[in-house]
Amino acid sequence: MTTPGDASIVYVGCTAPARDVLETLLERGLPITSVVTIDPEMADANAVSGYASLRPTAENYDLPVYYPSTYSMDGEADLDHFQTVDPDLMIVNGWQRLIPESILETTTHGALGNHGSAFGLPKGRGRSPLNWSLIEDRDRFLLSVIRLDPGADSGDVVTSRKFDITRHDTIQTLYYKVTMLLKEMLLEVVDPILAGERPFEPQSGEPTYYPKRNPEDGEIHWENGTQEIYNLVRAVAAPYPGAFTHAGGERVMIWEAIPFSADIEATASAGSIVEVFWTGEFVVATADGTLLVRAWEAGDWQPAVGDRFDSRGEPDRVDRPHHHENLASDGGVVDEPPSEKAVVDDATGDLDA
Repeated sequence: MTTPGDASIVYVGCTAPARDVLETLLERGLPITSVVTIDPEMADANAVSGYASLRPTAENYDLPVYYPSTYSMDGEADLDHFQTVDPDLMIVNGWQRLIPESILETTTHGALGNHGSAFGLPKGRGRSPLNWSLIEDRDRFLLSVIRLDPGADSGDVVTSRKFDITRHDTIQTLYYKVTMLLKEMLLEVVDPILAGERPFEPQSGEPTYYPKRNPEDGEIHWENGTQEIYNLVRAVAAPYPGAFTHAGGERVMIWEAIPFSADIEATASAGSIVEVFWTGEFVVATADGTLLVRAWEAGDWQPAVGDRFDSRGEPDRVDRPHHHENLASDGGVVDEPPSEKAVVDDATGDLDA
C-alpha cells in the first residue's frame, strides 16, 4: 500500500488536452513528481496532432522533465530512466504510442490510460475513436480510464463515463468533453489505486478495432450525402490535418462547413459551387443537398459559381445513420486487431489519433 503523501506519479503526455489535465491534477495536489514529454522536432517527425510541450507546466511546479530517446520509448536509456525513477503510478494521456511492457513493469501500481467508443470497451479499440464516432454519426461516447497492458487498449477498466455527441460537435469540442471528464475520473481513482483499494474490471465481450486514419483519408467525395461530408469535415478539423478537395489541380482545405438545404439547387451536379456570398463563404452541391463552406484555405484559388470540385475514387454512401448495438456491424470497424507493426505504431491506450 502507498499513501498519497509518499507516492511518486510520472505523467506522460505531449498534447494540449494532456497539458490541461496535468495542470488541474497539479492544482488539486496529486503527487506528480516528474513529467515525460517530447520536443517539437520529435512531434513533427511523428506527426503529432495537437502537440503541446508539457515542459512549461512542469517548470512552474519545479518538476523534472524527461525527453525520451524515441517516441516509442523503446531505447535502453528510456528503460533506465524509469527504473531509476521507480514510480508508484504512471498516467499516460495524449501519447500516440504504446508504452513498452518493460516500462510498465517499473511501476508499483501500473499505468493509467484512457480510451472509449460509442458502445464502450472492448468495442472500438485501436485508432481515432473520437474521429470515427463523428464520421459514423454516433450520438454518444463511453470514455474509460484503463490500466495499460502490452495490448492495444485491452487493459482492465478502472472507471467509465458517458457523454453526448451532438450535431454541433467537432473533434475539438469532443476533446473538451474528454478533458473535463478525464480530470474528474482521475481525481476520483488515483488515491484509491495508490492505497490498493480500487478494483479493476477486466473487459468482457468480443473486441472490435478501428483502423488507422491517414491525412489522405480526409479527401471529400462530393457524391456522398451532405451529412456524411459534414461528419468528415468536423471529424478531421483542427488540430487534425483537415478535410480537403481539389479544384483545377489545387488542394482546397475545408476547415468548417454545415448542412445548408436539401431543396436549394436540388438538381445541381455534386461538387459544383452554386453560390458564393459577399463574406467569402460558398455553397457546394452534394448527392442529396447542399453544404455551406464557412472556413476554407487554398493558394491562389478563389471560389466561383460554376466551379466544380473533383471527386476521386468511389463514393461511400450511408443513407441513414446506423445505431446498432454492436460496432462490428458498422463501416469503419474490423473484428481483427491491427498487425504487430500497426499496434506498435498506431494503437495508444488513449484517445489520440
